[in-house]
Amino acid sequence: MAIPRQPAQARIQVTFNQEEDRHQPETHVLKEHYVLQKLEQRAASLIGLNEWKTVLRQVYAWLHIRKQRQAEGLVQENQTLHMIFTGQPGTGKTTAARMMGELFYDMGALSKGHVIEAERADIVGEYIGQTAQKTRELIKQADGGILFIDEAYALARGGEKDFGKEAVDTLVKTIVTKGPHQCRKG
Repeated sequence: MAIPRQPAQARIQVTFNQEEDRHQPETHVLKEHYVLQKLEQRAASLIGLNEWKTVLRQVYAWLHIRKQRQAEGLVQENQTLHMIFTGQPGTGKTTAARMMGELFYDMGALSKGHVIEAERADIVGEYIGQTAQKTRELIKQADGGILFIDEAYALARGGEKDFGKEAVDTLVKTIVTKGPHQCRKG
């Protein structure tokens, strides 16, 4: 009985070398995945953060596959890369954001890859109109990189006369209208 042949399909393979006692991988694999290997070395020194380390690999794989698809002339869909890091103070959220910025830059998803760190006091103004202006200025500074808002939940606290909601509204409007394609390098 003859087995019907399947049509040839393009395959993209991403291999992560996680075995300690494995032979040295081929040189082209080392060069091709250098970005991930560099970040994984740094991430290994961080205690815990296992879930984030998995996300780091997944984001790398997604960006790598995206680059491969682009090289083959395949259709690319825009994907937003907004993230929320949660955890107690001192658990590595800022470090994780910086490393993601480095990954996004190295993989061509950001034009600069820098991280602008802000907190409620940097965003919320003291009078009407100042909050939106301060928020837009921070967004402008972060263009091509990452805007990391430490303790962002603090924007939602406050009473009816608090301007935190204005900051959130300005951030959401920018996220929705700007889109991810305007931040990429190339």
